[in-house]
Amino acid sequence: MVVSILFIYVVYRLFSYRRQFPPGPNPLPVIGNVHQIPTLRPEETYQSWQKKYGDIIYVRIFGSSMLILNTFQAAQELLEERGALYSDRPRFVLFNELMGWHNASTHVQYGPRFRQHRRFIHQTFNEQAARSLRPIQEKETSTLMTGLRESPEQYSQHIRRFAAATIIKVTYGKDVTSVDDPFVLLAERAGSLTVQSGTPAATLVDFFPILKYLPEWAPMAGFKRNARVVKQAVDDMMNVPFERVKEQMKAGTAPNCLTSRLLESFGESITFGDEEDIKGVAGSMYAAAEDTTTCVLLSFILAMVLHPQSFENAQEEMDRVIQDDKLPTLEDRRRLPYLECVLKEVIRWNPPVPLGIPHRLMHDDMYDGYHIPKGATILANIYAMLQDCSDPKTFRPERYLELDKTLDPQKVVFGFGRRRCPGRYFADTGIWLVVASLVASTNITKARDEQGREIIPNVEFDTGFVRHPKSFPCSITPRSSETRNLIDK
Repeated sequence: MVVSILFIYVVYRLFSYRRQFPPGPNPLPVIGNVHQIPTLRPEETYQSWQKKYGDIIYVRIFGSSMLILNTFQAAQELLEERGALYSDRPRFVLFNELMGWHNASTHVQYGPRFRQHRRFIHQTFNEQAARSLRPIQEKETSTLMTGLRESPEQYSQHIRRFAAATIIKVTYGKDVTSVDDPFVLLAERAGSLTVQSGTPAATLVDFFPILKYLPEWAPMAGFKRNARVVKQAVDDMMNVPFERVKEQMKAGTAPNCLTSRLLESFGESITFGDEEDIKGVAGSMYAAAEDTTTCVLLSFILAMVLHPQSFENAQEEMDRVIQDDKLPTLEDRRRLPYLECVLKEVIRWNPPVPLGIPHRLMHDDMYDGYHIPKGATILANIYAMLQDCSDPKTFRPERYLELDKTLDPQKVVFGFGRRRCPGRYFADTGIWLVVASLVASTNITKARDEQGREIIPNVEFDTGFVRHPKSFPCSITPRSSETRNLIDK
């Protein structure tokens, strides 16, 4: 056995010398770098490796290759300019085969089905079509502000309701009035269980697929037992709202929404595969939009609690630009440049998806003199890219008003190439409406304890696909009786 392992290692090293891979931490025989891949906040570890190994880092996990891109330039050159080569997705064993996510548009392999899914989404979420969805977002923003006025201590629940309500209305035509709505609970259960099951790029079975054949009672087969629970939650999230729309269509009461329009476009010729594609598109947009929007808005509130001067500056600008008898609208956006800088800095400070969604190389490639093998998983370290600026640990929105080379977070936060988030216009609009309304009509400050002392919240984030701020105390109050009346109006 030992001789066999040594033989494999020698062959691997000889092959490595013949093909010069990018630099990275030294691998061990057989297992590669699996012992060096962090399970908590991997984006920070990969950023620290950049100082030692450079902008692109190569690691091996058993027989699989992974390339980490720590700079915008590398991501742009590979994922954008060579998008035809890098638009595939890794074939996640745990998520695809055990959980049944193979139909979600974010996990469809690059090809005809992928292009069909993108076409479905583009019809509803392209820049022009997204404008027609603004009334939904404006209505839900008003509902959010009313909720914050009535029960500000439940700010996180109100934020989650807003994020869920907007995308559920668009995808399934259903009005969401409470965080206890069944659709919202389905999404939260599926999301939390998915995060607990582990990040796909760090899941052992994804790099050692033979483990999927282990019986469930085996010592290393806990992932299979967990996956069955997660699969049921994901199936419910995908199926329950989809079947509701189908029933409404049969009864002639279906609302105009993404799911109903797609089902109608196929008519009686629709197949089981077509329905699965539609279900996957709607479900993936529903899950992704709710999670990331919640993350950005909670990050904004936390940042304003910790950096009151930035919030006061945004309010001063708002007061100069917006009349007393109205709240800001999207038509006012171009006249509020400092508020735009604050939003950019929030995203830079805590990018919602720090490692993006992994890409997969479809054919061997060369970059900067290094060989990148076919099938390699490509991670764009968005977190590291947005930390590449002057004084990166300081929250300073003014950096975007200065003539420096600070990277605009909007260029990276939605991903790269042909896998870039198709709902970015819709998401950006909804987030801006809420942020602008909060600045115009509320005061966001530190909470106080029983002795009246300010509580400084800890800056902590969950690890996983989405980098959510951990729960923190704060105070959200109306700025004045006039703004309270504007919200009521």
